[in-house]
Amino acid sequence: MNKIKKIYVNKSDEPTLIAEKIIDTDANEVVLNIPKFSKIADSLANFHLIKREAEALDKKVIVESVDDKVIELCGISGIEAVNPFFVKSRRQFSDIVIQKSSGGSSKKEKAVARQAANLEEDFVPAKRKKRRLVFPRVPFRKGLIWAAIGIAVISLSVIVIKILPRAEVGIITKKINWEYKDTIKADKALAAADIVSARIPGQLFSQTKNMSFAFPATGRKEVAKKAGGIITVYNAYSSDPQPLVARTRFETPDGKTFRLVKELVVPGAKVVNGQITPSSIDAEVIADQAGPSYNIGPVEKYTIPGFKGSPKYKVFYGSSANAMTGGFIGESAYPLDSDIKKAKTEATKKLEDSTKASLAAQVPQGFKILEGASEFVITKQNVIDEVDANSNFSVFVEGQLNILAFRESDLENMLVEKAKKEIGKNIEARSFELAYTGVAKSNFKLGQMTFPIVFTSILVPAINQQALTQQVMGKTEMDLQTLIFSLPDIESAQISLWPFWVKTVPTREGRIKILVD
Repeated sequence: MNKIKKIYVNKSDEPTLIAEKIIDTDANEVVLNIPKFSKIADSLANFHLIKREAEALDKKVIVESVDDKVIELCGISGIEAVNPFFVKSRRQFSDIVIQKSSGGSSKKEKAVARQAANLEEDFVPAKRKKRRLVFPRVPFRKGLIWAAIGIAVISLSVIVIKILPRAEVGIITKKINWEYKDTIKADKALAAADIVSARIPGQLFSQTKNMSFAFPATGRKEVAKKAGGIITVYNAYSSDPQPLVARTRFETPDGKTFRLVKELVVPGAKVVNGQITPSSIDAEVIADQAGPSYNIGPVEKYTIPGFKGSPKYKVFYGSSANAMTGGFIGESAYPLDSDIKKAKTEATKKLEDSTKASLAAQVPQGFKILEGASEFVITKQNVIDEVDANSNFSVFVEGQLNILAFRESDLENMLVEKAKKEIGKNIEARSFELAYTGVAKSNFKLGQMTFPIVFTSILVPAINQQALTQQVMGKTEMDLQTLIFSLPDIESAQISLWPFWVKTVPTREGRIKILVD
């Protein structure tokens, strides 16, 4: 007697695992229940493997599935397959097998044998046994279930007919190798690329910047320095302005003299109803003598000895809110010529690096800056050799950085257009390599530069995939082949309509895939 076993396949089961399940079962007839979108349906070779293993064990395999692709692949590989939605099963399967006893039969064994005989009788074809068909009354709830199943079958049919069909077209085009090995010119005066002369638009970026840098002074010498600072000069005399010459003396209460560094004019006081409101102006002064004794603190009132003996002496005066500093006599550091030379070089380099970093951040993305496409010019440089408390002197430097750049996309597009013009076909670059092979030569005054390149590319015919998709909609497989192979410079093409019963291209764009290589 045949023993029948149903095996339920998981979607992720490997073909080898399914084959092992068939090998392990002792049934000689196996029903594989394969769900939709199972991994086994990825390849026809998987079904050949199942068939080969079953035949080697002299076992019969039947596939039960609602997946049309599984049914199709079973048909190709020679495995019997049924869709339970459309075909009523001929048999009921059981894992129960009656084993014959080696001795006499008990009443219980005979009863089991009769049940097995009745089960076997159910497998006898209709011609060998006539049976009166009795149709049981279907309960209302079961009727609803069967109605729902019917609706599901109809919906599935609509999905199979309307949604599943799809078309895939894979096109392999002829490849063209094209190379350009020459110089390119970028010009800021050019608005668009010039294919004939191999010129592209360029752009000049500029920035001016100044900075002060401190450097150590390594020299030593005896020096005498005068203290200095800022005083405020007041006019409480009249509304008339009062000029004061350079080196005008201002005297502290203890007799220390400071002189104006530059001439100035003290503005006139405000006089309202006979009341005078003093005017004032700040001025720089320096001690009359060198030395630390003039490093004094704030002074409430300085007199002007030049006005002594006149009415102005008491009403023209000065005051200082801060200390006078810098008075010194003794050995002090000072910058040697070598210190100054080295400081100028380093200050220039630091300013150039800072300006480059600042300007590079302002250059828009997509612009290419080559070696030799920038220049840095010093416009001003001053050395302040007075040392500070840390024995450092300072260098003030100002400079301008100019950079010539171009959009790399302009260069790439110009070279592809140049290839089109030379080849005489509508092509596009499938891949390319662009190498800059030398230092750029720049004229910043004119905003121009030239630079050598090597451009190697693989070009293919330009195919408008969206327009082609519209063209193939609704075409028969034969018309589709005719259209595809009529395209210029096609090396080969592969056309696939799925599922197997589909004979025309779907009319929905989302169901059509066109791949061009």
